[in-house]
Amino acid sequence: MKKVLTIAIVALFATACAQFPAFNPGLRSDWQTALYYARSNVDAGNYFAAQRILDEFARTHPGTQEAREVEFWKAAYMIDPANSNGSLDGGIAALDGYLAADSAGWYRNEATVLRRTAVAAQGVARQARLAATDSAPTPVVKDTVVVVNKSRDEQIAALKDQLAKSKDELAKVSAELDRIKKRLANPSN
Repeated sequence: MKKVLTIAIVALFATACAQFPAFNPGLRSDWQTALYYARSNVDAGNYFAAQRILDEFARTHPGTQEAREVEFWKAAYMIDPANSNGSLDGGIAALDGYLAADSAGWYRNEATVLRRTAVAAQGVARQARLAATDSAPTPVVKDTVVVVNKSRDEQIAALKDQLAKSKDELAKVSAELDRIKKRLANPSN
């Protein structure tokens, strides 16, 4: 009976002294804390600070899975349309690096979808730039007859239609990026 009572007291004491993250939401791991502060900075528009937080985490936790996942978040924030210092080219390259570096990455599926979306957005943006800068008359083939002499008004109307279509496609891609960003910010949903 003494042994059972002693074991029960030790177990009760150990349980009372332990801090359980499930019961104490304020207790977070370094990774959760770093992600929280990085996301808070991104929400405030401070992408530079978010990148520095992630870089510092990777520096202080080298070789961990969490440190490898930093590359995904940096790439995602680089692609974010709200990031004035980001770029699709740089973000796509960073996602390629993340996907190539670790076949067991936690965000591998999200990175693949985000990369495809960024490439689509890049194509739409490129088309919009070309449409906006291409003012030379474009030959139009109709029943094997090349029509070059379109009126200026027709050319402008055609360019406006093409630009409107490109803007619609870009809006769809931006909406998809926002949806992915929200999903990644709340992975429990």
